[in-house]
Amino acid sequence: MIIGFDIDGCMTDDNRFKLEQYGKYLYEHGLPEMDLPYGYEYKMSFMSWPEFQTFFRDHLMEYIENIKPLMYVSEVTHKLHEDGHKIIVCTGRSGGIEQSERGEQIRKLTKQWLVENDIYHDELVFTGFPKINYVRSKGCELFVEDFPETINDFAKEMPVLIFDNPYNVGYKHENVTRVFSWYDIYRHIKEGKY
Repeated sequence: MIIGFDIDGCMTDDNRFKLEQYGKYLYEHGLPEMDLPYGYEYKMSFMSWPEFQTFFRDHLMEYIENIKPLMYVSEVTHKLHEDGHKIIVCTGRSGGIEQSERGEQIRKLTKQWLVENDIYHDELVFTGFPKINYVRSKGCELFVEDFPETINDFAKEMPVLIFDNPYNVGYKHENVTRVFSWYDIYRHIKEGKY
């Protein structure tokens, strides 16, 4: 089977990194503390969309270089490979498809992160949005994703395993199965429950 995997929010806990960065930003700028910040960043109402874009761009490289993978990502990707599955890692990291020095740096650091953390993959795809437009040609038969708007597109074409996060708790769709850990992902794939 060809399986697509998102990185941020599925292989990493990007939510925790962002909350720590936002907490610092709010404190340093004399803004109120966060109140139920589990929506995507610009929905927190402390930042306008342009402020969020600047904030995200300013912290993305630090995130890519320093974020640790979730427990068992390496182990499970290797097990899936040994079971005969093809693994395509797909990421919509902001700027990753840009033909610029910044885009090249994002691609380089992401590739380096996968290698350094021994995360097995047959292919790495950088995407824009909607992500499905970049992934469709890869022939994925199952996708692991965390972002509800992206899942809406994928679920029309293939089963999706939604990686549980505070910002997607209420999301439901008939072609989507919720998973809570990497061994949860492995069990669902091994047993064909998706």
